[in-house]
Amino acid sequence: PQNPLDTPVDASCRFVMAKWCNEIADFCNYKRETVAIALNCLDRFMSTPSGQQILMDRNLYQLSAMTALYSSVKIHEQEAMDPNLVSSLSRGVHTAEAVEAMEARMLFAIQFRVNPPTAMSFVRSMMDLVPDHIVGPCERETIMEVTRFQVEMAVNEYEFCGVQPSSVAFACLLNAIESLSEDGMFYANFESTMANAVGIVVRDLRDLRIALYQLMNGNDTMCLQEPVPTAADNTATTSHASKFMEGTCGEPFSAEGSYFNTSPRSVNA
Repeated sequence: PQNPLDTPVDASCRFVMAKWCNEIADFCNYKRETVAIALNCLDRFMSTPSGQQILMDRNLYQLSAMTALYSSVKIHEQEAMDPNLVSSLSRGVHTAEAVEAMEARMLFAIQFRVNPPTAMSFVRSMMDLVPDHIVGPCERETIMEVTRFQVEMAVNEYEFCGVQPSSVAFACLLNAIESLSEDGMFYANFESTMANAVGIVVRDLRDLRIALYQLMNGNDTMCLQEPVPTAADNTATTSHASKFMEGTCGEPFSAEGSYFNTSPRSVNA
């Protein structure tokens, strides 16, 4: 049988790496939006001449995905990940020096554009335009949570990575409001007013909205708030994270070891 590592990178490999990044982010209490930024940088890197060479090597793609998360955490979180920690997560498959070298290669390829607008940033801006007397705090929070759930699922899927984040945000918001609000007039007014404000033709979102609905329906359960892992959950959580890596993108990665046992957010090696 053919070695999976000899197969070019495909959408399933990206999905596995996205799920792994989310597992690590949840364990370390990083924002899911940081993962979205990391995947945005990764996707743009893969579209450059330097990144396209990596698409033929799944090990290098693994390293690129880990490096994208490492770099995004450094920029958008309060504490950075040590490159030795990143190396340990790969069980030594990638060295700390390789991580730093890949970071430089990626940053130069994407011209140091590491603060892209995310779908959730557009969602927040759009909802800020809705007056409080029209949508109360409880309803607003529910709309935001259902929208965030769709956005976070879409981030993991290759088919959405080429869609403008503003379009993803608007489509997710329309789905959430349509599903939750019984006020048809509010939905119609929000749709027309926001479409004019952001310059999006609503009918162009039809296929995107259907795809998002199908993505939601394909999910077994909708967990609006992920539990924060405790020290007692260490073994189960890291084992689950490692499982995502097996058999798809090379050697399985692991979050096990003294780094996470002692301090999940340590900046020290």
